[in-house]
Order: sequence, then structure tokens, then C-alpha cells
Amino acid sequence: MTTYFQKKTYDIQTLPFQTLAPHWHDDFEIIYILSGRLEFHINHKTYLADSGEGFFLNAGQVHFARQYGTYPCRFLSFQISQSLLCSEENASVFQKYILPVTNSSSFCHLPLVQRIPWQKYILENIHKMIKDCEAENYGFEFKVHHYVNEIFYYIIRNLSSLPELTKKEQKDILRIKSAMSYLEKTYPEKHTLADIAESCQLSRSECSRLFRRILHVSPIEYLNQLRVLHSLPLIALRQQPISSIAKEIGFSGGSYFSETFKKVMGCSPRDYY
Repeated sequence: MTTYFQKKTYDIQTLPFQTLAPHWHDDFEIIYILSGRLEFHINHKTYLADSGEGFFLNAGQVHFARQYGTYPCRFLSFQISQSLLCSEENASVFQKYILPVTNSSSFCHLPLVQRIPWQKYILENIHKMIKDCEAENYGFEFKVHHYVNEIFYYIIRNLSSLPELTKKEQKDILRIKSAMSYLEKTYPEKHTLADIAESCQLSRSECSRLFRRILHVSPIEYLNQLRVLHSLPLIALRQQPISSIAKEIGFSGGSYFSETFKKVMGCSPRDYY
């Protein structure tokens, strides 16, 4: 079951720079706010979600979360494989119900709020799923399977009423994912705005606007945040001088790395460990 269903709990205040870094999954994902208030970003949209609310994310959607003001927040992430909903042996059901959702370029996510009855029912099922996962009583995986199917059933029943992405928004998502993948693979290398723009086939000005629309930072700011994130496990090992770590992750020198690290993390690399 762990192959098909993964649960993670986050405390936004304990994450690096109080942010769940931008990313996407090849699986469906459910986000559920356990306590507090969360600033949640999905593609072009920004939401404030309170305790008891959540989101359903289609596969492949760029998203991140960060602390809203000084509000503490705990939230859960459920990654749900398509195989949990329908095994490959049942190909007709898979073709009829699962693929139209995963292959949809216009449906990216669904905010879940208590005031809409069918969404409230989904949230109730998520809450039950959380309790069963925490208890881990014998056979709880079968109950999780039941709740996931109930949730997906209500989503596909209401899919036609949900707002669709424009063609420009669809292109934006493909391009930002291309740039993010490129930087993840090459972050230790020297980069300019020009080569980042080339990775997503845009001009420098359009690339900058794209990053700000979806990730709310410039391409170079995103690259520096990515480098800082990759520095954290190296710093925690305490086996290399800061100047060595700086060069390994792509900074020209230790002083610039320390300055950037403090701007992102709120403390110096030495104070971090």
C-alpha cells in the first residue's frame, strides 16, 4: 500500500524559510489543513486556507506553500497513485474515469471548502482517512482505499462545473516545469537569465514574468533558493568549510553564499548548525 499512498505531515514554521518549496508530483495529491492558516500557491493561483479546508491537485501541478504572516500552520499531504484508484487489470474503468482527469490539460486543482456540500463531504472523508491512518488498525488500508474512491467519485461527478485553464496558462505550466527541471539538474553550474530563458524557450523578459507569475520570485532568486536548499544537508554534516560548500552548490565564493543564505534563511550558515 505504501507504493500507492503516502502521507506526510508538515509544520510550516519548521520548514526552511517557512516554505514548502515549489515542486510537482506525477500522482494525485490531497492537501488538508490541520491547524492554523496556510498560504498555498498552485500554478497561477494563490489561496489562504484555514483549518479543516484543503485542496485536490491533479497530477503534474506546480505548487508551493508558505507561512502566512506569523500564523503557525500544520498540514498534511497525501500522494495518491492512480493505481490505488484503479488497477491496470481493470483497463476499461481506468480509460473511462482516470485518464480523462490525468490527461486533462485544463483541470489542475480543486480548492475544498466547507460551505459547498459536496466539497464538505470530501473533507469529511479526508478527516476520516487521517484518523484511520493515525490509528493504523488492522486492515486500515482497505478503508483508505474506500475513502480515496469516494473522494475521486465526487470530483469526477463535478468536474464539468470547475473552471478551466486557458491555453496560455497551460503553456505557462509546461514552461515553468521545463525551467525548474533544468535548474534542478544544473544548479551547481554558472547561470544567467539568458540560459534560463532558453531552457523554457522564452525571451529574458518573458521568462522573468513567468517566474514571478507562478513562483513569485525572479529566475535568479529561485536559483539561489534552490542552491541554499541543497546546501542544508551539506552544512548539517559539518565535514566541509563554508567556502567549499559554496563552490559545490554554484556560488562564486563563501561571502556571497553567506549573504544569500542569511537573506533566505534568516541566519548565517554557521548559525544554522
